[in-house]
Amino acid sequence: MSISPTRKATSIALNAKILVVEDDENILNLLSAYLESAGHDVVERNDGMSGYDVALADTFDICVFDVMLPNMSGMEIVQAMRAQGKQTPVVFLTALGAENYVLQGFRAGADDYVIKPFSPRELVVRIQAILRRSPTARGEHGALLEVGPLRLDLDEPICRISGQSITLTPYEHKILRRLLEQPQRTLSRGQLIELLYGNDVAVGPKAIDVHVHNLRTKLGDGSASIIETVRGFGYRLSLS
Repeated sequence: MSISPTRKATSIALNAKILVVEDDENILNLLSAYLESAGHDVVERNDGMSGYDVALADTFDICVFDVMLPNMSGMEIVQAMRAQGKQTPVVFLTALGAENYVLQGFRAGADDYVIKPFSPRELVVRIQAILRRSPTARGEHGALLEVGPLRLDLDEPICRISGQSITLTPYEHKILRRLLEQPQRTLSRGQLIELLYGNDVAVGPKAIDVHVHNLRTKLGDGSASIIETVRGFGYRLSLS
């Protein structure tokens, strides 16, 4: 089943002001070119300290930070932003792909974590997904997250699929929201446990499988192709 953001949702993501901080010149130029071709305004920095300065001095719709930067790491920049009350969405772009680094990135305040090597097209899709759920976007278009046939109410535990309204549990709502926010990103069972339960409760991966099973049952026929099982790892929202 093919899933793509609706026209209404895609329009929110256009003309965003994006800060990209990356010390690899080739990656910086490539990413900026893709973002600009998608209709965004891009501000570039190639080291942590200058990225920190502009991130705190200016206003952006979203920021993309490499983690390992000269002078100041991407995580340190985000922590400083959050400490000063800046809630700008952030995507980490890094070669540190181990799960503990990913979880550390989300705890630092990131909205997504993209591992190098990466697909620039996929990164643009992820950025658009984050922009669709930003406070400005919700204010303009209502608290709905729309991908393909799914329309998730961000304020109520309700999902609509092909016009049918479905009531979700709080855990089902959180799982579906995270999958819709990060299309084509595979989320491990460990990440979903962290999302639902945090670190204070000992929960096994089987609990996540049960929640996903119940969610698929509610969504009905065809949901298994929407919420795809990545064997031995976790789940992802399929866009193809």
